[in-house]
Amino acid sequence: MNNKYIGNRMQLFDVREYKFSNGKAEGTRAIDIWNGANLHFTVLPDRCLDLFTVRFKNKNMAFHTPNGVVNPSYYNELGNVWLRSFGGGFLATCGLKNYGGADGTNPELTFHGRMSNTPCEHLNIEIPEDGSSVTISGVMREAILFGSNMTLTRSITCKYGEDKIFIKDIIKNEGFTDTHLSMLYHFNLGYPLMSENSKIVIPSTKCHPFNALAKENPDAWKYFEAPQDNFGEMLFEHELSEKCFGIDNEDINTRLKINYLSPALTNFLEWKACQSGTYVCGLEPMTATNSGFKANVENGTQKYLKAHEKVVNTFEISFSDLV
Repeated sequence: MNNKYIGNRMQLFDVREYKFSNGKAEGTRAIDIWNGANLHFTVLPDRCLDLFTVRFKNKNMAFHTPNGVVNPSYYNELGNVWLRSFGGGFLATCGLKNYGGADGTNPELTFHGRMSNTPCEHLNIEIPEDGSSVTISGVMREAILFGSNMTLTRSITCKYGEDKIFIKDIIKNEGFTDTHLSMLYHFNLGYPLMSENSKIVIPSTKCHPFNALAKENPDAWKYFEAPQDNFGEMLFEHELSEKCFGIDNEDINTRLKINYLSPALTNFLEWKACQSGTYVCGLEPMTATNSGFKANVENGTQKYLKAHEKVVNTFEISFSDLV
């Protein structure tokens, strides 16, 4: 960035590292990025390098639970206690051995897996000499003695002045025996991006209402209601004509679009909760159906990695004006 008006690039493109200092967030590493244009976001290295806060033109894009940022030391894998350490955030990575409900008969199948509570190793922040971009990378490991040994290598790139976030994940079976792979990318969208005036953009060729409330309202995947007390949750599985999804909101003149490529992410789930205080839409690429590991083995959608095999998932997250 050869600019005679400045002596420090942070005036135009800022990357800051810090740690939270109180509450359940204490000690959690964080990295804030401002891209010199309209995009500001926070990456949490101690939580799988997931994206927590994301703002476009100073307006929030993500859903946050009452928990907020929670240090992974509070993680408890028993039952659905995972929800006590789930802060929402723009992206929470679920896997690598399970997503969805826990199975008490199989210790590998914990609620939404362990990955979103896994700190990264080899954290690296790379800014080229010209200051044109920043890339944050690290490695998360899921391993156990006498069991599976898997790694997730993630890199997150943002270019100066461009309102896009690029994510590249390499999931590798580091072991010497085959293992199963179960992943779900939990993109959590909240107010004001999500409101009753927003439009869900999903290239759905077929929609399968998954839970009872969704089956009562099979067309409800197409829109958002205003917040209601005791609304409940709706789950819809979609078959997509192309690997992309997003939200348009005319009220704030904002378009979110996420394109992704992956040979493993063959299925897609929409999670909608228009409840007072829990107003969220989860748009979630996943490796199999939402029916659970045993059912996925039976229905043939379960994915596997051979010894030393790897798979690559990439995402382009873009923000823009509608007009």
